[in-house]
Amino acid sequence: MSEHQGAARQKLLTQAAAQLSDDARVGDRENYLHCYYRHVDSSDLIAAGAVRVASVAAEHARLAAERPQGRAVVRVRSGAEATLLAGRDVIDVVTDDMPFLVDTITMTIASHDVAAELVVHPQLNVRRDITGSLHEVVKPIEAAGPAARLLPPSASIASAQIAESWSHLEVATLPAGKAEQIAGALEQALADVRVAVDDYPKMRAMALRIAD
Repeated sequence: MSEHQGAARQKLLTQAAAQLSDDARVGDRENYLHCYYRHVDSSDLIAAGAVRVASVAAEHARLAAERPQGRAVVRVRSGAEATLLAGRDVIDVVTDDMPFLVDTITMTIASHDVAAELVVHPQLNVRRDITGSLHEVVKPIEAAGPAARLLPPSASIASAQIAESWSHLEVATLPAGKAEQIAGALEQALADVRVAVDDYPKMRAMALRIAD
């Protein structure tokens, strides 16, 4: 990233942060946007503009505001102004950070003849209370080794911080009824991923016993 582009990105995120309301429950709003868009190319953000950048992150935070422990929350919605690409519909997901999530989501929507035209996939450490209410987005999840990425979701909770994966996919406008079908299919697929990941340590232990 050039120095000029970096300065433009910083200015854009500062402008977008000023448009987020206090009820977003993300803590420091500018920190949240830096975390949320950490892996998004600056040119995509600049092309979208501060209003769209703020709207996308605000809508995702609104979905994330309440998430019961051990559950994924999914919403398929009309994009309106809350997209980086104009004229798209949106699939937003918030769940515990686990392996295989992006592949599972893209394969599931592909089975409904839908393809993502843009993906924002922040992995975030957040604070929630015991009821699942979001209080703060703390920081991005730092890179972890393969063994750590295969720990069950319950193992990611430490010091009141939860490792979560937020996925924002922009797709072509969906026909009537398709949004509900995709949301239901994603909820089932993500539940299956959770079962597989939770079962991994038991399967590994049994395989080692058999090998011994």
